[in-house]
Amino acid sequence: MNAKLGYMGKMSYLHTTGIRSFLREPPVRLLILGFLLVTAFCLRLYGLDRPPMDFAPQRQYHGALLARGFYEWWLTGDLKTVPPDGIIEPPILELIASLAYLVFGEEHLWVPRLLSALFWIVGGVFLYLSAKRLLSPNAAVFSVFFYLFVPYGVLAGRAFMPDPLMVMVSVISIFTILRYHEQPSTRRLLFAAVVSSLAVFVKPGICLFQIVGAFVSLAVYRQGVRRSLTSPHLLVFIVLSVLPSGLYGLFLHQQSQVSDKVVPQLLLKSSFWEGWLTSAGVVAGFVALLGGLVGVLLLGKGLPRALVTGLWGGYFLFGLTFTEHISTHPYYSLQLIPVVALSLGPVADLAMKYLSETLKPNYGGRSGVHSYGRVIVLALSILALILSAIGNRQATGWLPVQPDRATADVATFREIGEVVDHSRRTIVLFGLYTNQGYYPEPEYTYALMYHGQFLGDNWPYPSQKGERREETRENRAEKLFFRRYSKYSPEYFIISKGWWMRQGTEDLKTFLTENYRVSAQGDNYVVFDLKNKD
Repeated sequence: MNAKLGYMGKMSYLHTTGIRSFLREPPVRLLILGFLLVTAFCLRLYGLDRPPMDFAPQRQYHGALLARGFYEWWLTGDLKTVPPDGIIEPPILELIASLAYLVFGEEHLWVPRLLSALFWIVGGVFLYLSAKRLLSPNAAVFSVFFYLFVPYGVLAGRAFMPDPLMVMVSVISIFTILRYHEQPSTRRLLFAAVVSSLAVFVKPGICLFQIVGAFVSLAVYRQGVRRSLTSPHLLVFIVLSVLPSGLYGLFLHQQSQVSDKVVPQLLLKSSFWEGWLTSAGVVAGFVALLGGLVGVLLLGKGLPRALVTGLWGGYFLFGLTFTEHISTHPYYSLQLIPVVALSLGPVADLAMKYLSETLKPNYGGRSGVHSYGRVIVLALSILALILSAIGNRQATGWLPVQPDRATADVATFREIGEVVDHSRRTIVLFGLYTNQGYYPEPEYTYALMYHGQFLGDNWPYPSQKGERREETRENRAEKLFFRRYSKYSPEYFIISKGWWMRQGTEDLKTFLTENYRVSAQGDNYVVFDLKNKD
């Protein structure tokens, strides 16, 4: 026990805390880190003023619609524009964006995306502050390199969604938890709990498992199982960490959001495990995932292994809980990127030691090797990212929306908005045209509403498996339609040619064409006028 505390005392002595510690790095290393941070930030600025269709468009346009609503609210005192799924997480970024709109006098979607890029970069600073407590300096730089430049993180790290902010605060939370366990005190405990509560609050519940996992794992390492689990400090930390998000969910009655994401029966289906593995591979790359798991075994016993094991365990428990989204929404695994980055450090360390031994005879011992150490770090980093990018591409087969395609789509959306006279009472079933033909992509519904400047309700997406029996489909469209009609009194029904031409919508097409007239149609859409029946 005393040996453990002595080790942590040395760690606390060797590493001062906060940003001052970062600025006190050796000049060359600080220059390299600064170069990486600035380069990563500039990379995220590329095309930032384009429509946000490059990553999770439905999620980004959810935020865009809500920010527009708050902007109108500041101007008129009336909150009219709200996305069909309402307010989900605490609208922190949306409120900040709406205030920026007030300053500029108009909407600029690059503002919240710029803030997300800044959040991700700041997270890199605190990742380094944590990594250097666990790894050698060069290995810590390698971890930061991976975190900043892993391909999925580049796209996600500038998205108009709460995840970049969540990742930043969760990385800061890990740093404060490390500080507390290095030298426990009430002040450090409360500071770690407050930061952790903010991380959990930004996107309620998502990073809670990892944060608590890290805290518990370090407590068990430091005090043993019995003393740590009965410690009042653990209770205080957990209660303070979940209190703000718990109150938010209680007051906004978000039980339905939880029930949609927590589906325990999926654990018994192979498709769940395949989807989860695919999502994790898309985010971090399969090669990096495997290397990270090997890195956990290579970590030194004690504090480093305890922390990283707690983070991996927390992520695994999170996946077992949020079964629906972890297997279908890759960005729900974004919290895995800093964990994999830390876990890859020991692998890089081992590779550098091997190369050092190899280079000694050729470059005159340690001094020669030291001069090539940073080149080795850079080469290993580039190799890791290339392998990650290849794995990401193979896993998804996905290509970003090209600028000219996005411009054409926005023009179509605005055209539809004019057709429906910017109505706030529509029903939408929409997809876009791709190089492979019409593909019913539901994620572009919110983009249509945003650029078309109208609102409405989503029509349930027809099954893509064709498993419904014929008797269950009889009059289904008619029943669904009148259920929505009695609730919303819609004026228009907008359906894309992608869904119009797809099997599974025959009952809907028959019902609409027999009862309502087509008010307009274009290359990619058909609009039915619901105000007057034929």
